[in-house]
Amino acid sequence: MPSKHSTSIVGVQERPVERILGYVLISFALYAIWKVPDVLVIISVISIAKVRQIVYAYVFSPVRHIPGPFWSRVTSIPYRIATFKTRRSAYAHDLIQEYGSIVVIAPDQVHTSDEIAMKTIYDRSSIKTSFYSNMGSWKGVVTTLGKLDYASAGPTRTNLIQCFQNRNLETLADNIDKHVFQFVDVMKTKAEAGENVDGVVWFRLLALDIVTDVLWGEDTDLLGHAGSDTPELLKRFFAFSQYNALKSFIPIVELLAKYVGPPKLSKLRRECRDMDVTARQALARWHEKASKTHDRDVLSMLLNSQTLDDPEDCIKPEDLPAYMVEMMAAGSSTTSHTAAFACWALANHPEAQERLRKELFETLPDATHFDMKDSQKCEYLDAVIHETMRLWPMIPGPLERYLGKAITVDGLTVPPGVVASTSALTSGRNAEVFPEPEKWLPERWLNATDRMRLNWTPFGYGSRICPGSNLAMTELKYMLSATFRNMRAVQPVGVKWEPIELADVFAAGTKTGHCWLHFEVDAKQP
Repeated sequence: MPSKHSTSIVGVQERPVERILGYVLISFALYAIWKVPDVLVIISVISIAKVRQIVYAYVFSPVRHIPGPFWSRVTSIPYRIATFKTRRSAYAHDLIQEYGSIVVIAPDQVHTSDEIAMKTIYDRSSIKTSFYSNMGSWKGVVTTLGKLDYASAGPTRTNLIQCFQNRNLETLADNIDKHVFQFVDVMKTKAEAGENVDGVVWFRLLALDIVTDVLWGEDTDLLGHAGSDTPELLKRFFAFSQYNALKSFIPIVELLAKYVGPPKLSKLRRECRDMDVTARQALARWHEKASKTHDRDVLSMLLNSQTLDDPEDCIKPEDLPAYMVEMMAAGSSTTSHTAAFACWALANHPEAQERLRKELFETLPDATHFDMKDSQKCEYLDAVIHETMRLWPMIPGPLERYLGKAITVDGLTVPPGVVASTSALTSGRNAEVFPEPEKWLPERWLNATDRMRLNWTPFGYGSRICPGSNLAMTELKYMLSATFRNMRAVQPVGVKWEPIELADVFAAGTKTGHCWLHFEVDAKQP
């Protein structure tokens, strides 16, 4: 019997004429096999298959009237190559720049920059594509990310959103400040030694220390052990982030790594799967705590918020490690990279940095301790974060959905069942909304318009927006306010200047894998 949340994907309806064409082509292929030598048979079959693809794309496809290049209409290979080269969002964005506000990026798949269509693409009637069922599945457990329809994801999403409401953030913030000030102390030591730091690495250590403390009340102290061998948690986490996205877009990767794969790929898979060990060990320690802090971490709040009205909607105890892995991944990538990128941008815009530091000195008179609520008052700090996430979103897209309703863009209608997407990268570079979109200009957010807010989508949009966005923004404000209240960011020593270029499969990073920073201790008010 199907679940009450069973997913029903509305596919592109079969068309009788298309079926007839298929039968005709198959008949030709069978005739060729009977009459023609083997080599010619192979050539004939391949040719017929390609002709069928082309005829379908230009005669029968539900997106045949949408602009787009020839190759994108007949095959998904260019899109997948771009994904393999970590240019997935750039590929879709470049096509929008060339063809207009809606474009075919793969067979029966469109990408658009239209903000009205975006509301329909991400409403409750749309359904996620199979990528999410792979990405959001961990050892047979389908987590919130992997639930394709809204109804299935609703219960756990609702509970998570309640955990991250403002009334709970103050409690969770108590677990943040000690890690942030430990980070500041480490950076001060590096600054006094005249050392450059890799912002990607150091902010990731900070983010993981925060997220494990906030999520299940454990002090991993990755910052304190940064000088020793790479901790197992960090190795497993990096493997999880890289391998899970790769196998979701290219499923054969799992088979290669499991049965054939080169040692590097097999090791990546093994360390990725060992994240389960990390989560189970953490869960065991959480259960063994002498004094349980069941109101001071997200895991406690999440379990306490579950009701017994419908057991099907509750997280099973044996499934908790999978949810812990998902929350840890989601809770650290965005904050760590955004914080590093903001420091880089401020080092390259000294006037903006001085304005930020002046605001922080006025709002936070004590450099060694301040209330989280005070950093929420800093308007320019908020503008710095918004502008950084606009220009370098960590989930740049496209975020694909099977349409539950038709959309119309520039008079062109796309029917239900087609895969459609928008992206934070494209929306954030809309020149009509953000003049000079390639420039980092925090001031634009001091008088933000409704269209600016609508087109700012680094946490997604609509019914499946990231439930932890409030916590992420709180972490970022805490990280950056403590850092720039105590230090200045300057150009790194002996490092060639390079712009930030995103590389993405799903979540993004830098093309080089680094973001070099240099801090100077500066307690003087600007």
